[in-house]
Amino acid sequence: MQMCAAFASVGAKVKLVALEPNNGILSATGLQQYYNVLPNFEIKQLPRSNGPRPFDMFQLQAILKEREKSILCYTRGRDVTAPILGLMLGMHAIVEVHGKPASLKERLMLRLLQSHPRGMIVAITNSLRDLYINQMGFAHNRLVVAPSGVDTTRFNTNMSAKDARKQLNMEHGTWIVYVGGLYKGRGLDILFESATKLAVKVMIVGGHNSEEVCKWKHKARTLGAHNVHFAGYQAPERVPLYLAASDILIMPYEKHVYTPSGEDTSSWASPMKLFEYMAASRPIIASDIPMLRELLTDEHNALLVSPGSTISLNAAISRLINSPELGHHIATNARTDVGKHTWIARAQHTINQVGII
Repeated sequence: MQMCAAFASVGAKVKLVALEPNNGILSATGLQQYYNVLPNFEIKQLPRSNGPRPFDMFQLQAILKEREKSILCYTRGRDVTAPILGLMLGMHAIVEVHGKPASLKERLMLRLLQSHPRGMIVAITNSLRDLYINQMGFAHNRLVVAPSGVDTTRFNTNMSAKDARKQLNMEHGTWIVYVGGLYKGRGLDILFESATKLAVKVMIVGGHNSEEVCKWKHKARTLGAHNVHFAGYQAPERVPLYLAASDILIMPYEKHVYTPSGEDTSSWASPMKLFEYMAASRPIIASDIPMLRELLTDEHNALLVSPGSTISLNAAISRLINSPELGHHIATNARTDVGKHTWIARAQHTINQVGII
C-alpha cells in the first residue's frame, strides 16, 4: 500500500490488483484510510479461484486484464508468476525479495527474470543482495538494493510523550514501548525479565489475535513482570501515537529472528518498524545484530546491546533514564537519518533503476 501511494506520488499511474478477501470486496477508500496512505491509486480486487493453483491463476488473471494498459508489473515476496508473464507480454517486471527463494521453481523464475533486459530484482538489504550473489550465483546486474521506508509525515515529532499518553489513557511513569510481531526470536522474554528489575512500565503493541496476546501476557506474569501492559494489535494509523507515548523504543531481538513461517531473517531483514521508530524521534535501544546494523550505529542513532543479555539491556535502559541528553542526541539523529528512507524516495530510486518514467 505504501509503495503504491509512493509510486503514484512520483508520477506513475498505479493500480493495485489483489485477491478479494473471504468476507467480500472492501472499498478502496476504506483500505487506503486503514493503511493511512494517500488515495492516489486504484485498487482492483479479483475473485478467488476454486480450481488448482489458485494463486497462480490469480496472477495470470491480473496480468491478462491489465496487459494493454501497463508497462511495469511490480510484485513482492513469493509472487513470481505475474512478473514472468508480464515480461512475456512486453512489460517491465520487478520482484522485491524479502528472503531466500522458497523453492527451486521460485529460484529459477527469479534467475529468468534477472536475465531478461526488462527484468529486475529488488533486495531489501545489502546483506540479502550479497546472499543472492555469493551463495546462489545471481549476477550483479539488475539486482538492486532498496531498504524498507517510512512516511515521515505520519509522525508528529512535536507531540510530547505526556500528551500522547493522555490520549491513550496510559499511566504516568517511564514507558518502554515495543511494536511488532509476538514471534520467536523477538526478545520478548528478555524484555520481560528486564522489566522485573527496573522501575519502568512496558507497553507491547502487536499480536495476531487475542489468543496470541494472552499467551504472551501469561509469559510476562509467570516471570513476575506485572509492569508489562498489552495493547494488542493496532491499526497502522494508531501506531505513531503509541510510539510518541514512549520514553524509549525497544527492539530486543535475539541472535536468530524468525518469521511466522519459521524462517531465520536475522542476517538480512529490513523491518518496517525500525524506520517508524526512527521517524518517531524517540530514543531507540536495539540488539546488535546484522539486520539492524545497516541502519543503526551505537551511540549515534541508537544504543546497541548484546542480543539475549538482560544485563546489557538493563544497562542501556538505565543509561537513557539517567541521561536525557543522550536520549535526545540519539532520537534527533535517528529522525535525521531516516529522512532519506521515505517511501517516495524508495519509489523514485526504483523507477530510476528501471528507467521507464
